[in-house]
Amino acid sequence: MKQYIFTIEENCTGCNKCISVCPVDMANRVYMARDGSRKVMLDNNYCIQCGSCVVACNHNARDYLDDTERFFRDLSAQGGEPVSVAVAPALLTNFPEPEKLFGWLKSLGVEHIYDVSLGADIATWAMLKAAKAKNLHSLITQPCPPIVNYCEKYCPELIENLAPVQSPLICLAIFLRKYQGFTGKLAFLSPCIGKLQEIEDLETGGLVQYNVTFDKLWKKLETEGIRLEDYPPAGFEGMPSGIGHVYSRPGGLTETVRIVEPNLWIRQIDGTQRSFSYLREYLERKNANQVVPALVDILSCRGGCNLGSGTGKELHVDDIDWKTDRRKECKEKEQFIRTRDSVVYAPNDFFDRTLDWEDFTRNYADRNVYGFFEDEDLDTVFGMLKKKTPVSRKINCFACGYGSCQRMAQAIKRGVNIPESCIDFQRSEFKIDPLTSLLNRRELEKVMNRLIKWFRESRLHAGDEHRKQALQNMTLMMMDVDDFKGVNDRFGHDVGDIALREVAAAIVKSTRPTDAAGRWGGDEFMVILLNADHKEAEIVSGRIRKAVYESDVLPDGERFTTSIGIAEALETDDAATLFQRADQALYEAKKCKQIKTLR
Repeated sequence: MKQYIFTIEENCTGCNKCISVCPVDMANRVYMARDGSRKVMLDNNYCIQCGSCVVACNHNARDYLDDTERFFRDLSAQGGEPVSVAVAPALLTNFPEPEKLFGWLKSLGVEHIYDVSLGADIATWAMLKAAKAKNLHSLITQPCPPIVNYCEKYCPELIENLAPVQSPLICLAIFLRKYQGFTGKLAFLSPCIGKLQEIEDLETGGLVQYNVTFDKLWKKLETEGIRLEDYPPAGFEGMPSGIGHVYSRPGGLTETVRIVEPNLWIRQIDGTQRSFSYLREYLERKNANQVVPALVDILSCRGGCNLGSGTGKELHVDDIDWKTDRRKECKEKEQFIRTRDSVVYAPNDFFDRTLDWEDFTRNYADRNVYGFFEDEDLDTVFGMLKKKTPVSRKINCFACGYGSCQRMAQAIKRGVNIPESCIDFQRSEFKIDPLTSLLNRRELEKVMNRLIKWFRESRLHAGDEHRKQALQNMTLMMMDVDDFKGVNDRFGHDVGDIALREVAAAIVKSTRPTDAAGRWGGDEFMVILLNADHKEAEIVSGRIRKAVYESDVLPDGERFTTSIGIAEALETDDAATLFQRADQALYEAKKCKQIKTLR
């Protein structure tokens, strides 16, 4: 599959920003590079070419294909086929002197320069004609390639609601080639990364040959030191547009529809964080036979095409609107013919007399990729991530990019992410003993110091009724496996490892989530029971010893046991003195392979 958007691996830092802005679940795949670093690649099978990751990445690790170099190479070829350009209306807000840009392109051999705003006028006209002829009650507008891609790949049930007409660019190309006799190659000066896939789609008929994005065009100008002020101005050619240039801003299509249908119920949506979730809501409402708008005017990019994924610019919305509105005022004076009885919109009047709306229709394809994460059994994945409690499974810190532990687990289960992407897992790797999945010694020491401090503070303020959390008592248990060296010598270290994991499992099963347990070293374990005295610790110890003895680990039905020493914390204890008493209790317990308590 063609890689319309791709990762530059050496620039990728694995920061997950691309995942956080991506509106679909499966497009980004995390992997470990040869040097052991995390990287995020793009799977174009699931990608909808919205370009959000390209815009968001400040490491220059995401780039995209366009036709800028091929366009200029073909333009300079001697004796080649003539090349003309179709200009997106967003160019008028992204380039301060568009006429100078056109003059430079003319000097390089561009034959004609056309305004895609006219194609937008045709698209609105044809859409309303199609809706009436086909009795279509609710339509999703089609100018935005990522919206079309999303419907085809993720919600094919919405294909019947996609407006059955071509985008403004393709409408213009059809008009030029079929009605104006245009021949030669046509390049689109474009604000959109996704337009390349659109012009290569079989449904668009190969009418446009190049997608030249503003961003790549700006870079060419800068790299080659082109001074546009040195070139004479040039303007658009052919039939003048109406107000179709407003398509490039959110709600612009709605403005063109209102000329004919002032009272139509239209929902306007823009931005990846809202557009695609709205499409799912629309589908749910449709399936539930709930009301939906007559028209959904929807664009993937927040701020519309003027701030499209291929612009590379940060323009202020006020500057955009000011320029757009000034042109709209001029076009309204030119194209609205007012008589005593009515107002005629000149472009529509021309289209009615000259064009067949069916020439501008298109079909869509069901390309369902089944790319949604699903609610499923994630216990195994959460276990891999060392998330064993409900709280740990809802940290939702956003470091992985998903903002949800559940979505991260789903991504791992679907094979598009790895545990190392979870910062909580990474932290736990420094805390956890890899063999038993309990706390390691370093973390046990930290926990022990923290808890003994809490206990002493609680005892010091025992009469303070305003203290909501107090540690009334705590008890330390030290244990080890009896004759563990013999287990290793007789049955091998693999069996010995299984025995240690069985002890750990018995500890987890016999203690509460609020308690702390870990592997102290070798075959020794530590358990800290909170708000439990030595009598309760003896009961817990008995359960652990029973579970270990009954475990079916050693061959031929042989058993192994544990000895446990117990010490309840005193007000005068620090971590060292409490440990010394528990360790002494363990020493006494091992003499008889039992439980021993020292107070």
